[in-house]
Amino acid sequence: MSSNAFLPTFLASRKQLSIVAALLATSLLAGAPSALAQDEGASGATGAAATADTAAVRKNLDDFVHYVLIGKPDLAQAAGEALLSAQATDMDLASVVDEAGLADRLAKAMSRSRSMTGVADIATKIEHRVEMGRKALSRDPQRISQAIDMLGKTLRERRLGEERIQAAQEYAVPQLLKALVDSKDPQAALKVVTCLRALGNDAVLPLAMSLRDLPPEAQREVASILADSGRKTALPFLLEVANDAKTTADVKAACETAFERLGGTSRDASAQFAALARKFFDLEETLVTQPTDATNNLWAFDTASGGFAGLQATPAPTAVFCDMMAMTLARRSLALDASNSNALATYVAADLRRENTLGSDAQPGRYSPQFFATASGASICNDVLAMALDARDTALVRDAIAVLAQTAGGATLTTPVGRAPIVEALSYADRRVRLDAALAIANSAPKQSFPNDFSIVPTLASAIAETGTTRAAVLGGSMDERQAIGQQLTSAGFQAVASGDGFDALEVDLVKANGVDLVVVRGAIADLKEGVARVRASRFTGASPVLVIANALEGAAVEGAFRSDDSIVVWTEGGTSESFRDAATKSILQRSGSVMDEAEQAEYAVRAVEALRGLAYSGNKTFNVLDAEGVLLNALRTSQGGMRVAVAEVLAILATPAALSNLVDAAVTSSGDEQIALCDLASAAARTSGGKADDRQLSAIRDLIKSSEGAAADAAGRLYGSLDAGSAQAVELITE
Repeated sequence: MSSNAFLPTFLASRKQLSIVAALLATSLLAGAPSALAQDEGASGATGAAATADTAAVRKNLDDFVHYVLIGKPDLAQAAGEALLSAQATDMDLASVVDEAGLADRLAKAMSRSRSMTGVADIATKIEHRVEMGRKALSRDPQRISQAIDMLGKTLRERRLGEERIQAAQEYAVPQLLKALVDSKDPQAALKVVTCLRALGNDAVLPLAMSLRDLPPEAQREVASILADSGRKTALPFLLEVANDAKTTADVKAACETAFERLGGTSRDASAQFAALARKFFDLEETLVTQPTDATNNLWAFDTASGGFAGLQATPAPTAVFCDMMAMTLARRSLALDASNSNALATYVAADLRRENTLGSDAQPGRYSPQFFATASGASICNDVLAMALDARDTALVRDAIAVLAQTAGGATLTTPVGRAPIVEALSYADRRVRLDAALAIANSAPKQSFPNDFSIVPTLASAIAETGTTRAAVLGGSMDERQAIGQQLTSAGFQAVASGDGFDALEVDLVKANGVDLVVVRGAIADLKEGVARVRASRFTGASPVLVIANALEGAAVEGAFRSDDSIVVWTEGGTSESFRDAATKSILQRSGSVMDEAEQAEYAVRAVEALRGLAYSGNKTFNVLDAEGVLLNALRTSQGGMRVAVAEVLAILATPAALSNLVDAAVTSSGDEQIALCDLASAAARTSGGKADDRQLSAIRDLIKSSEGAAADAAGRLYGSLDAGSAQAVELITE
């Protein structure tokens, strides 16, 4: 074997190692504020609460509750408005309610206020502010510190402290952990450990993230707490410490025991971290401790200053919390094994999705998400595309395809080892994705056939043929009802291209139509649920926006049935045509980000023509460009300017009799620079095929020659000569 036989693998490994090095050099949690001093505004608010006019707050709140309960809405409204406009924080309101024992009366007033005009909205605002105040109070670092101090006092104070710690949830962990590390009193430490155990799942992630950096005594306690939690989230962290050569024997034994108690099997810590990162990427609900909060905490342990510097939290928007955790854990996996491709793919996918979610709010780093996606290589991006398809994340699918279009060759795209996600994307529900995939494959010029290769040219042709249309399918209802919905769609600017009373019938039309941009489902609530389930289960419509049409009697029930799915919009029969159009557009915006407008469709058409020209020019045997001839001929007749010339270039390469005939007709009926270009392209087709023009066309070319001069006459002459129609025309012009 040649000494260079291993070189491609070696170079690929070096490439991934360099990407991992760059990835590890970035710090997702750089500059994280200490959780011991989180939210300085909260501390300030505590001070404000001490000086606020609580008597005035109490009076307004008492008046509001009283007047609601005795049915005086005008007076209740005045008291509520005074309460909301007072210089009092949410924490002030919560303190007054709880310390004055008003919680039960306030709850009764809230229930009764729902039917009071002018009061209901005020009551909702008061209720929300009290709830936010309670949450802020429970998480206030000073209050948590006081609660920990109470653990060593009277039984009553201890119970109150434990209640406050439970209310603080994960926000109490940093100070509890510090108390555990600093404690010299075994009894005091035991009380802290008891509180940490009682926090359950809320304590798992912050404790796990700190385990590696704690002193041995605390590591043993934390390992035991994690084992008692029953949460497998802790497995990679326990294994990491157990596998570390610097870990003491007693800590190693504690971590091994905890690992076994949690059901751990794999001894590969890198693989364990990668698996947990993937769970976060898959948005497993149980991993988010505060799913209804605007932010969730990313935990890290600060060792920069030496010794115990403290567990720190960086608030992350809940919308991207799982992606940022996936990135953090993937980075940790790669630090243990730089060749872990699963971890690298998860990092790249999560980073791209994080940027998509944040949009303009995303903070630019040293390296962009696109850098890691492209520099990681085509095989990693293939994995990213597969993850995106499984998640039905259209934006991420498009990101991955865009990267593959820049980095992958034909074989890597269409015939990789194992799964070929870009081939799967050819039947994805979103039209942009199908076009992106077809363009990427066509431009990579694969030399081997692959599943679904026959769909590439028709998909590209559809981009040329369907400029300016947004296509819809109608499922359910009678034929008359479906026709009526089709008319509504037409009036709203859509085109109904598929229809069926059941999904099996609809699927036949979907295949013929090469997918749709919107699915409209009509029927009673039971039929709607079944229809939507079938739509979601199909590879043709699984990621499609859905507009559900409910009858007037079931409108509210249907709204409730589909409220949790933001890809579905409910429209109730009897609404205006404007409301129907708005609902259809909203469903597309929520799922795909935007309706494909004419400018975007025109851009796709140009790119499709360019791809077809490349295939035709290269003589690629995998695809039959002739399958697009009918569309190209129609585009030649209906398009103008650069697009028309580009279409003519493809037809000139095909040089079929129909192509030549249409090119000649286009040349003699156009004008200016376009006419010169079309004459030369028709001439090229004639030279390639040896084809002839009919008498009508020859007569038209002679007339063109007689009426032209300069470059236009030269081009017409070249066309006439290439058709080998004889020299009589030239002689006639010479002897005039």
